[in-house]
Amino acid sequence: MIQMEHISKIYQVGDAPFYALRDVSLHIGAGEMVAVRGRSGAGKSTLLHIIGGLDTPDEGRYMLNGLNVGEATDAGLARIRNEQIGFVLQDFSLIDHRSTLYNVTVPMLFGKTPFSQMKTKALDALEAVGVSDQAHKAVSDMSGGQRQRVAIARALVNDPPVILADEPTGNLDSETTEEIMKLFVSLHERGKTVVIVTHDEHVASFCDRSITISDGKII
Repeated sequence: MIQMEHISKIYQVGDAPFYALRDVSLHIGAGEMVAVRGRSGAGKSTLLHIIGGLDTPDEGRYMLNGLNVGEATDAGLARIRNEQIGFVLQDFSLIDHRSTLYNVTVPMLFGKTPFSQMKTKALDALEAVGVSDQAHKAVSDMSGGQRQRVAIARALVNDPPVILADEPTGNLDSETTEEIMKLFVSLHERGKTVVIVTHDEHVASFCDRSITISDGKII
């Protein structure tokens, strides 16, 4: 599903190049659940952003589900992000004053789903994560755990094969963390490829394997 060969991401800092990622090669199979671990600044979020098509490498080759991401146009990258990848972020990145139903509908506005089917698909996604009874509630009135479930429903609504999560339990208490990780496991069991950036050893323990990054390199 994910094939990265000799990927580097380089930023210019003064007169010297800084390698956020250096010569990273990584294969993740379809249906795997993988944790990416490392200290702050190690390069794990940069790696996730490249996997998700939010950033592009300066060196190397990246294939996602048979698509050469490095050769994609801007429009092609947008299509890949919308059809192939669901994003779940630590801060939820929801539109707080709008309903959960509206938030989950948003990705479909940029895809191929007919307007007449959007509400049904959004409700199905909310049902899948256990918050369909909150469909018309404003996100601002929900708990952290409920918000993260809405964020996961939004990631699922276009049925992408890959779910990317960046510290998805970072703002949650231990009990809610357990609930959210069990939800990710259920997605994994349904065949989704799940990649989770985390510093939490307990979160990583839910995954099939862990990848550790230090100073931009897989160690």
